[in-house]
Amino acid sequence: MTKKDQIRIAAIKVIAKEGFFNATTDKIAKEANVAVGTLYNYFSSKEDILDYIFQIECKKRISYYTEIKNSNREWFAKIEEILRFHFQEMIKDPHIAKIILAERINASRSKLISLDSFAKLPMILADILEEGITEGQIRQCDVKIMSLIIFGFIESVMGEFIINRSEQFLHKALKEICDLLKKGLAK
Repeated sequence: MTKKDQIRIAAIKVIAKEGFFNATTDKIAKEANVAVGTLYNYFSSKEDILDYIFQIECKKRISYYTEIKNSNREWFAKIEEILRFHFQEMIKDPHIAKIILAERINASRSKLISLDSFAKLPMILADILEEGITEGQIRQCDVKIMSLIIFGFIESVMGEFIINRSEQFLHKALKEICDLLKKGLAK
């Protein structure tokens, strides 16, 4: 693991625990077991660290979404797999879920570059839905609005998971969301 990623992982823990405004570079450096000066060799500020966290997480999601979008599955299987991926990521690291949900709003005030990349995620979902319409599998709908609704589901489930940390809840949520989408969109 590189020092930069060591710092990123430490920052995830500190920011998830303390919140972005209470997290300091001193606390992050201590958690990463590096000197504060070392931290500044890789990042110019605390905002820069948060931006890097978002970059890594968004890149991972865009890559996975694109792979699923380009796969030979029908629209519903693609959407279900994307939802499953999100929920599995929450289980793997609840700190990331908390940061994405809580700090994305704060990060938008700082005009972090990586936030623009998050806008690509609903667009990929919209492409999947559009493909389903074209293939006659989905009823006509506004795919942009529908993709934002799906993201709203994801964020609501993230919020509840942060509070109760129940994997069982995530499995039930996945089933309910998928049932709703399939019954509401399929022709």
